[in-house]
Amino acid sequence: MDSPYMRDYIRNFTLNNGPRGNQGYSRVLLQLFGYPGHGKSSFINSCKYVMDDGPYNVYAKVAVSEENPETMIRYAYKLTETITLVDNRGCAKMNKDETGEIYAQLGNFLPLDTKVTWHTEYKDMMEILLKTETQEENVDLIVPVFIYSAKKPIDPEENLGEIMLKAKQITGLIPTVVITRKLSEHLPDLQEKFRRMGVENIFPVENYTKEDHRRTRGKHEGILKCLYEIIKDVAFKMEETRNPSAEKIERKRILYEFAHKRDLEKAQERESRERARREELEKKLERKKGFFGLFEK
Repeated sequence: MDSPYMRDYIRNFTLNNGPRGNQGYSRVLLQLFGYPGHGKSSFINSCKYVMDDGPYNVYAKVAVSEENPETMIRYAYKLTETITLVDNRGCAKMNKDETGEIYAQLGNFLPLDTKVTWHTEYKDMMEILLKTETQEENVDLIVPVFIYSAKKPIDPEENLGEIMLKAKQITGLIPTVVITRKLSEHLPDLQEKFRRMGVENIFPVENYTKEDHRRTRGKHEGILKCLYEIIKDVAFKMEETRNPSAEKIERKRILYEFAHKRDLEKAQERESRERARREELEKKLERKKGFFGLFEK
């Protein structure tokens, strides 16, 4: 598949072309999510570069490191008349607190172009979901795209498989995985691990950067192929009968259940810590009694 064909297909794609029409959707949101500093913003700049076929521009500011993420606001970048890229705030640790915000972003319950604040309480998630009742009807077809740098080995304690599954439940689509820094020696191992998680579409790419944006056929075709295959999947999904309103309700139900379960687990953890603290205190008192009992004898 040559670059001009793939670029034209992406540019000309419209949700109206399917056998069932747009079914109420107005655009496709490619929801980029993952760790900070793994290349989400650079991927957006690279996509714009290869699609515009003009000079390189910095649209999305790039993080200096994982410890100093640039994206705090959930920015949207229009790629074509139909396709929009969303640079969601990165998640430093895939724990229960931060993944809740990731899921809220994936479900499109947080406004675009607005600062994302991590919430840890059940009531905060409820407030986020309740606010959507007054928002306009969601007409975005959501596509999850997980960005991961091949420079970082997968931490077994952070259950990315569970993240992939939850993202599929929320959006109805298995996440596409884009592995940046594809020249890393860890690439084959990462690809195998993501396959074991049930991921079908894995695309290794090398992003263009402000410092290195010399055009190469390998970089161009790698990024174009990724976008092309994602949109081909969207076209395939649009052949099914879909209902944007029902899908939004289902996404909300999943987030309610997640927030409730998270709250119960945190309460159980607090209770366990308090029980352990009481038991340790009782042991100390027993030791003191035994010590003073020696003198009484």
